[in-house]
Amino acid sequence: MARREVAEQAVEACLAEHLPDVDLREVTIVGSAGDPMLRVVIDHPDGVDHDLCARVTRELELIGLRDEHGIEVSSPGPEPPLRTLDHFRDAVGANVRVRVGTEDARRGWRERTGELLGVDESTLTLGQGEGVLQIKLADVRRAHELRQLT
Repeated sequence: MARREVAEQAVEACLAEHLPDVDLREVTIVGSAGDPMLRVVIDHPDGVDHDLCARVTRELELIGLRDEHGIEVSSPGPEPPLRTLDHFRDAVGANVRVRVGTEDARRGWRERTGELLGVDESTLTLGQGEGVLQIKLADVRRAHELRQLT
């Protein structure tokens, strides 16, 4: 299992136990091997403020993630990541950007943008102009909802 996946599972379990109302949107690890930074994007029904980010950071420190990484916790911003099936279901009808490809073929990754028309346990349906594209969820590397700023 990749280092990011291990970290994601640890963060997910920690939040589920200690801050169940916090919605984990994304976990990434950036930086060099000698100075890795764990970036955690969260959401909350009441919004995300500095105090909530600090509470999440403290909980992640308590389970030992600070021993291996720097920790940066932030709100999802205007393009919230879509990580779970529920995130995709909530974004049906919205414009999304999806990076598609297999893990071992980074050069083969493609970005697709369009209206998310539907989702089931295995497939996204993306409307692009006059056409419709079916994308296997297993092939989605990253996805973001593209919200309009008002």
